[in-house]
Amino acid sequence: MTSKLRPWRRDRGAAGTAVPPTLADRLLAVTDQGVYAVDMAGRCVLANEAAARLLGTVRPLLLGAHVHEEHHGRPAGEPAEDCPLCAPLHSGRPARGTATLTAVGHSSLTVDYVSSLVTHEDEPVAVFWFQDVAPRNQTESALHQLEMKYRAVTESASDAIVSADARGLIVSWNRGGEAMFGYAAEDVIGKPLTILMPERYRDAHERGMGRFLLTGEPRVIGSGAVEVHAQRADGTEFPVELSLSHWAEGEGRFFTGILRDITERKRAEAALARETGFIRLLQRVSVASNETSSGREALETGLRMIAEHTGWPVGHIYLVDDDGETLRSSNIWVRPDDDRLLPFLQATTATPFRAGTGLPGRVLASKQPSWICDVTTDDNFPRRAAARDSGLAAAFAFPVLVGSEVTAVLEFFTSEPLQPDDALCEVMGQIGTQLGRVVERELAQGRLTHHALHDPLTGLPNRVLLLDRLEVALAQRSRGGVAVAFVDLDHFKLINDSLGHAAGDTVITAAATRLRAVVRPGDTVARFGGDEFVVLAESVVDERDVEGLAERLAGALAEPFDLAGDEVFVTASIGIAVSSGTGGDAHGLLRDADAAMYRAKEAGRARHEVFDSVMRAGAIRRLEIVNDLHRALERNQFVLHFQPQIDLRTNSLIGVEALLRWVHPERGLIPPLEFIPVAEETGLINDLGRWVLRAACQQGRTWLDRFPDREPLVMSVNLSGRQLHQPRLAEEVAAALEDSGFPADQLVLEITESVLMNDTAATIHTLEALKELGVRLAIDDFGTGYSSLTYLQRFPIDILKIDKSFVDGLGSANIEESAVTRTIVALAKTLRLETVAEGVERSEHVRELQSLHCDIGQGYFFARPLDAGALTTLMAQPDTPVAALGSLADVDRLLGSR
Repeated sequence: MTSKLRPWRRDRGAAGTAVPPTLADRLLAVTDQGVYAVDMAGRCVLANEAAARLLGTVRPLLLGAHVHEEHHGRPAGEPAEDCPLCAPLHSGRPARGTATLTAVGHSSLTVDYVSSLVTHEDEPVAVFWFQDVAPRNQTESALHQLEMKYRAVTESASDAIVSADARGLIVSWNRGGEAMFGYAAEDVIGKPLTILMPERYRDAHERGMGRFLLTGEPRVIGSGAVEVHAQRADGTEFPVELSLSHWAEGEGRFFTGILRDITERKRAEAALARETGFIRLLQRVSVASNETSSGREALETGLRMIAEHTGWPVGHIYLVDDDGETLRSSNIWVRPDDDRLLPFLQATTATPFRAGTGLPGRVLASKQPSWICDVTTDDNFPRRAAARDSGLAAAFAFPVLVGSEVTAVLEFFTSEPLQPDDALCEVMGQIGTQLGRVVERELAQGRLTHHALHDPLTGLPNRVLLLDRLEVALAQRSRGGVAVAFVDLDHFKLINDSLGHAAGDTVITAAATRLRAVVRPGDTVARFGGDEFVVLAESVVDERDVEGLAERLAGALAEPFDLAGDEVFVTASIGIAVSSGTGGDAHGLLRDADAAMYRAKEAGRARHEVFDSVMRAGAIRRLEIVNDLHRALERNQFVLHFQPQIDLRTNSLIGVEALLRWVHPERGLIPPLEFIPVAEETGLINDLGRWVLRAACQQGRTWLDRFPDREPLVMSVNLSGRQLHQPRLAEEVAAALEDSGFPADQLVLEITESVLMNDTAATIHTLEALKELGVRLAIDDFGTGYSSLTYLQRFPIDILKIDKSFVDGLGSANIEESAVTRTIVALAKTLRLETVAEGVERSEHVRELQSLHCDIGQGYFFARPLDAGALTTLMAQPDTPVAALGSLADVDRLLGSR
């Protein structure tokens, strides 16, 4: 049958213009599917560009072609019933399926098709829609490969990957889920998701699912990855991180969750958070304790902070006694306001602990933190009955260490038994060390304060603390007076020089102990330095109290002191001053006691003196001397007098001793005994001594120039102890000699015996330096000190001056009184030293000295000290009669005739 359907073309209008395309034309042009129509003869009567492209030809060649011949390899003719393109022409029904077509070049083309029967101009036509299955197959293959990869990834993942439908029933389950939850796939497929979560979360899960299904709200649980609690098949809970997604497939909605077990991560995070918390606690305790005002406050602050941080409700502090072996309750607690705790509080307050006993004792013994899981079952917990009654169980404690010593123990309790927490104990040990540093700093400050206010050798209060207590006593006394006793050990320097400073320290510490033992409670014994002690006594009523104090102090020192088996007797000079009025000056009272002590020494030592009005007048005069002495040198108020020295063999004037005199513009001539000791104490003696040395050398040079034909006079100058120990003394002497031009061999420097014995090594060095200048050296007042023959041999001495006290005994019937002088002269002869006798006042002195072969005499028998002018006049007499002087009157007569 021949089809009357014309091939598809674009008709033109009558005027030759193109007919506009219909909507069908446009649809056929834009679709990707191939479309062509076949008539009953099997010829293509309509085709679009897509059909031509799929069949490998062009549309004009396709139109009119026999479909069976071209695309099925069959002869032309009517279409067969089994032809998928023409099937509707025979069956009258649409057809759908997959067919293989032959494209141009005889290549095969597998297509999906849909064919249907339509009528066009009363003729049946089969319209065939088809598309290449190759892209679909490629997509399906890719999807299959992707699914296989997905399954491989899913099955190999350690995370659990679970899918569920809208009802919350599990539809897929991977091996990660099996490993994580302990369920096999067959155990959970079709089961609700709620079997994977703790029961307490299931209602919330159901509500979330319902909300999503009703509202379409995409957030079922959280946003993004969230952390939730999961439950294994055995009922154990564990934390997971859940990432949830949802999708629709057909009419169904599905969810997929990826669950990761974060147990280890949470454990690590918890450990890190705990460690960070401990570090912050340590920092907080460190900062807070350093800001406290005392070690006790620092311990209390640390106790409170630890309890707050750890959650242990009960904390307490034990303090170590001074013996270092016993712990006692400090009564510092942190605890809830609960009457149940009263039995334990009472037991703790009443129970001291020694090393090894109870929880605090264990810490004291080990110096390490200690833990008790349950105090109610611990046999070495003496308070366990009280702890049981108070509902306490676990406990831990740690030491507060100062260096290696425990000063406190902090203990904590909770109501439940707990296993030891090593990390907690470790950080508590660090906190204990930190608190120990605060306590140690306080102790160090206390030690510094103590050292600043106490004598390091004896532990007695020093001058600063005594003055403070004295001022308080003077300001606050309500009855009686305040007495201050100045105690100075007599001849203490001899002990240091002969037995050594260690022996001297032993005497000082023993004396301190004895003095403390005889004063009343509340009285103060202080050491002012060296061999000086001061006793402050309050509530002194009358003179009997003062005398009693002096007798007790002297009696305390009366017994001999034991120095390594040797007995040494020590006496003391004691000066006492009493203030009986209100107010008063602490420094003034000490000054008065000091003045009384010096009066006791002047009166012979080993006695006491009480300051009185006479002493006060003397003290005032002494103060005036001190003030005036500072100005006297710059105002040229000092002069030199010279006492002649006579050669006892020739009765000739051979030398003089330069003696310092102070001519005060108001008080006149002030005796040396009044101002020399003051100059020694104030240090002005160095300036005075320097002036005397230079003035004496200058005067000696003047006499040399005035009397060139006369034998030069020897100039003797006294050196003080302070001068002798000046490091530049030799340089000063050399400068005085050089500036004046006075011969060094005519200068004699006199040093008292007691001064020589002080620091003998340094003294010898200074004396040797002076000897190198060419000057001669003399020991003044020889015999009154404690030098031995050994010392005399060590010192480069040229002259011994015999003290006046020994010369006074010469010429008497008592042979013993002259024995000392005889011995000194004999000793000097043996050592080849020159001798000078001082204090020669009678003719029998002269005769005795001459019989002993003493070299030189000096004293009022020959002449009193003369000023430079008088001595110059004496030296200027023709055939100077001084050579034949026999008495002081002769000198006065000669000088009076000037």
